[in-house]
Amino acid sequence: MQGQLVNSAPFTEVDYICISTNLLTKMMSELQSLQVHNQWLTLAMATAGHDLRGRLQTLIGTVELLRIRRDGLRKADLGRRAKLQIHRLAQELEHLAHQAEKPPEHAAPSTYTFVISTLLAKIRNDWQSLAEQKHLDFNVLETDCIVESDQRLLAVILDNIVGNAVRHTLQGGVLVATRVEEHFLVLTVSDTGPGIPAETLHRSHTFNARCGGLDEGMGLGLSVARKTAELLGHRFDVTTGAHFGTCIQIYVPLAELMTHPII
Repeated sequence: MQGQLVNSAPFTEVDYICISTNLLTKMMSELQSLQVHNQWLTLAMATAGHDLRGRLQTLIGTVELLRIRRDGLRKADLGRRAKLQIHRLAQELEHLAHQAEKPPEHAAPSTYTFVISTLLAKIRNDWQSLAEQKHLDFNVLETDCIVESDQRLLAVILDNIVGNAVRHTLQGGVLVATRVEEHFLVLTVSDTGPGIPAETLHRSHTFNARCGGLDEGMGLGLSVARKTAELLGHRFDVTTGAHFGTCIQIYVPLAELMTHPII
């Protein structure tokens, strides 16, 4: 009948439970997204501060080599490296500002496939000058393996580990090598430095950094590397001992086409 009100069935207890469950699920999802965003911003700020110091140290080393070199070709190469380092630092700061403006749902790392040799070549170019200034043997053994990770964040890990190794090794050398283990490419950075003190190793699980001069560092390098690896879900192993050097290994997933070759 026209104008007659149709009474809908009242909500049952089950309906209210379903509605409450859906709301709780949505709230928990939003909370998790905000936690990831907060973790990312904390890590990004710590990384930016530490990387700024690292880049300055590398630039100081490059400028010092430019001052003492007389070979024109070598000076030109060092000048090119210095400009590249400044350009990369500017890019990283710009990227940090861009990330801070992103909504929480887009803050998670972006995993994709790429050839690891490109990243290893950048690491070699970044730290070769400082290693040369300190008369260290510095070798980066490249490979054409294809991995699945966030290339920029993986660069943060390697940059901090290799930077620490070069800065704290007084004699001997630093080696960056790779090996394939099951479905992972294991990136290994080993040095002949003094080893990592137990206190520093323990502190690397947090961002509680100690302050110091430019040469001393802030104690953030290992923390940044470890926390970034955790964010990516990559296994991160440290073997160290007094007067025996340090060996750090990062397990990066190989791309499917590497783990299942076409026959």
